Amino acid sequence: MLFRAALISFSLIVNIQPGFADPGLAYNTDANVFDLSINESTEITISRFGNNGDRILWIPSEFGIRRENHYHLLDSLARLGHEVWLAEIHESYFIPSGRKSYTEIPLGDISDLIEKSLPEDGRKLFIVSTGRGAALALMALNQWRANSSNSQKFGGIVMLHPNLQASTPRPGTDLHYLPIVDSTQLPVFIIQPEKSEKYWFLDKLVTRLSDSGSQVYTQIIEQASDGYHVRPDTSTSEKKLAEKLPLQISRAVNLLAKTEVAVPDTFTPVGTWQLTAIAESLQPYPGQPGAPALELYDTEGKKYKLKDFLGKVVVLNFWTTWCPPCVDEIPSLGRLQKLFSKKDLLVLSVDIGEDEDEVAKFLKEVPADFPVLLDPEAGTLGRWKVTAFPTTLVINRRGDIELAYYGGLEWDNPAVVKQLQTMVQAGSH
Repeated sequence: MLFRAALISFSLIVNIQPGFADPGLAYNTDANVFDLSINESTEITISRFGNNGDRILWIPSEFGIRRENHYHLLDSLARLGHEVWLAEIHESYFIPSGRKSYTEIPLGDISDLIEKSLPEDGRKLFIVSTGRGAALALMALNQWRANSSNSQKFGGIVMLHPNLQASTPRPGTDLHYLPIVDSTQLPVFIIQPEKSEKYWFLDKLVTRLSDSGSQVYTQIIEQASDGYHVRPDTSTSEKKLAEKLPLQISRAVNLLAKTEVAVPDTFTPVGTWQLTAIAESLQPYPGQPGAPALELYDTEGKKYKLKDFLGKVVVLNFWTTWCPPCVDEIPSLGRLQKLFSKKDLLVLSVDIGEDEDEVAKFLKEVPADFPVLLDPEAGTLGRWKVTAFPTTLVINRRGDIELAYYGGLEWDNPAVVKQLQTMVQAGSH
């Protein structure tokens, strides 16, 4: 694949052999829990696993901790010779988990947490973080390194499917990363599941981190999606993959420990981020209106050319089978098509990154009442500026993208239907 070839050119792909945990071992359900005073006004609850080896500070994702799954994982990691501190951030700040939760956490507090987590002996500190937790960790590390004399005690960061985007994805706009991506100069190991929109942009992220001075290593977890290690709805195969993760993290930490940590002469303040709410209805398309070319085959081998549908309104949906919101909106997209004549409005969908057999098998269980086109190499993402799934673009009769939506939507909702009826009627004369 072109993606993998490009990635290898500037990043070390680490092949880690399977390392299933011993099924005969009993896992702790109660960790050593204590409150760590990080400054005069704040304490953060820490769940500690193990007491040997280099210390790992685990900063969970913006969706918080699933106690049973996290404890199982971190206990397994501790058994491999690490002392693991799980920072229970949401509980400590009494904030609900969610996609915007970490925007409310003071970076100074997490910077202080890093300082207070440093081992007092000759061991090093490593951070493992997930999702938006990676953004919080990197920004706090930047602030901490600018103010601490103990930078030599930090060994690097392992990031599981990090979400370092500067804002909520918007159809028609380029992918923008937080400024911290261009200010990080650390040993970094990224563990990225394959079934994720982040997988398709990993090469871009690695390039940016490398250009800023970071030594970046990556590992792709095939046939897994983001959060596979703790999500309650994981498949049987993902559960087996999750059992390998402690060994993979342990080996990543050991690799980072051998990598030199350069301390920059100066640090650039990087601030924090703001996330906009996801809109509840179709929005005006913000990019260049002219729709790019599209020529793809459907699951039955029929070729579709977007230019052949000039004169119709086209609802073009980008999706994947592993994306729950994508799957949830399939029935309503079918109902939407039945509300309109195909002479006036046509629903098309483009499956990203999956092969024909995989999609055909899925559609036997979840039928789609509209054509499903295949883009196994994800070539459309860049041309159409799609950075997240599902993304849907509505193309008017002239061939211009007029409306767009990121996220799952009930497509036969009266308000949505009214918007589309207006588009159909506007070009019917």
